[in-house]
Amino acid sequence: MALERIQVVDWLRVACKASKLVIYLASMIWLAWFSRRPRPGCQGTMLAGMMTGLALALTGLSVDLLGEFFAIPYIVKRVVGELILFNLGTFLIAWSAATMLTELARASCRYQHEAERDPLTSLYNRRAFFSAAERAFAKARSSGRIPAVAVLDLDGMKAINDTFGHQCGDEALKQAARAIQKSVREGNVVARYGGDEFVVLFPSKGPREETLRSRLDKHLKAVCFSGEEIPLSLSVRLARFPADGESVDALLAVADARMYADKEAKKNSKGGYRV
Repeated sequence: MALERIQVVDWLRVACKASKLVIYLASMIWLAWFSRRPRPGCQGTMLAGMMTGLALALTGLSVDLLGEFFAIPYIVKRVVGELILFNLGTFLIAWSAATMLTELARASCRYQHEAERDPLTSLYNRRAFFSAAERAFAKARSSGRIPAVAVLDLDGMKAINDTFGHQCGDEALKQAARAIQKSVREGNVVARYGGDEFVVLFPSKGPREETLRSRLDKHLKAVCFSGEEIPLSLSVRLARFPADGESVDALLAVADARMYADKEAKKNSKGGYRV
């Protein structure tokens, strides 16, 4: 009875080792198929590390399994096969997989950043702005907060492009973007709405227009191009929830109309923008 129990245990041990061998072999075959096409440098290195680890682990498992049937020295079976080869292979597999997952996470964050950002100014784009605004407005309806939006437009953008070229215009947009970011608090969402127009979402009560305008004037710097200093200014107006509207589109429409009225008044009072 005891002998039969020992034989059952021996066969169970062999079956466990054989199943591990099959799993590792199947993993290696799948990995070889997966890596048929060329991969970027880091991914290729990590795949090679996993393949090497699987090969070492398979060799160790094979030595250990053969030791169940043949008279292999203990030091070869346990130390070389199980302790060194199998454990070293397992470590390589784990290290390569962890490194690859880290790189994939970084790539995912990078792609998300690129999908949400304007490539010229690095501000949020329209899609990210509307997504953040919808969340803020949904929270406002349940919490009693009073969010606000601001619409800003860079004055004299067409004249800058026509006179100095689009390279200067791009630099002017970057300067405007930096000035807006410095003029609002962390947690407010600044986005490039399109062209020379920007929008800001204030999830809670935003600043007074006079305060925001003075901050913008303080942080706006002239653009130096072709040896000439080009002064910059922004027209800005705000709209608040729910007094001016109860949706993002409604507030943007109100703020946009106010901003353009302010822009026209400024343009007429100055006899045109100075460029």
